[in-house]
Amino acid sequence: MTQVSTAMNASDDTDATSGLQDLRAEIDRIDDTILDLLQRRMALASGIGGLKSAGQVNALKLRPDREAAVVSRILAQAEPECRKLALGVWREIMAAGLARQGELEILVWGGPDPAHVLDSARRRFGSSPIYIEVETAAEALAGAATRNAVAVLGIDPKTAWWTRLGAQYRDLWVFDSIDNPHGGREPGALAVARIDPAALAGGQTFVISAGGDAGGGEPSRRLLGLDEGWRLYAVDRAPDEVTAMDRYRGVIGRAPSFSLSAESVVQA
Repeated sequence: MTQVSTAMNASDDTDATSGLQDLRAEIDRIDDTILDLLQRRMALASGIGGLKSAGQVNALKLRPDREAAVVSRILAQAEPECRKLALGVWREIMAAGLARQGELEILVWGGPDPAHVLDSARRRFGSSPIYIEVETAAEALAGAATRNAVAVLGIDPKTAWWTRLGAQYRDLWVFDSIDNPHGGREPGALAVARIDPAALAGGQTFVISAGGDAGGGEPSRRLLGLDEGWRLYAVDRAPDEVTAMDRYRGVIGRAPSFSLSAESVVQA
């Protein structure tokens, strides 16, 4: 009886080993396919870079509207348990494709929470860009205005850097809001760059106002910053007079209503 049991156990072990090898072989085949598709996608991205000559002169080769559309489409198809993974993977893929079109710097000023802002910037823009932490918000904005760079700036009640977008840096636009690491609806940082306004994604509009309301009474506007009478608002479903990319009306940018949260992407 013991010999029979031993033989049966050995057979089960053999079957399990064979099944494990089959699964690993299938994973290897899938990995080979993924690698082939990635290399084909990168080749296409390199070709796209040469076609991005139209649009605003001196603007970076960033298309936030396209990125938002790709992320939304992918996550809508992904199974719920894979959405977080898919978001991270596609962020990384798109960042690598953009790097094929030219080296990009991410200038990070974290305000009161530099470690979290830097971590969030890396999650948003992937491992391909060069990350540089700067001492002041002014340094980040100056770099974004003159270099092939994106400025990621923390929202700090003591530093109203966003007022400079209204007059000093009219070629810079807020194009993404990065989630607050402590949770909540309001962003912890904003991404700013020389973006063609026509390429900004929809979702929420960022408006600065000197003392008065912004958004034409729109109830969905949210106060993000306040400094000596100047206010920074995020306006959801903004009326036409605010959604127009018009600096004279205080509009400084527009961004998707999601960034790092897969759940937010699907809900948007």
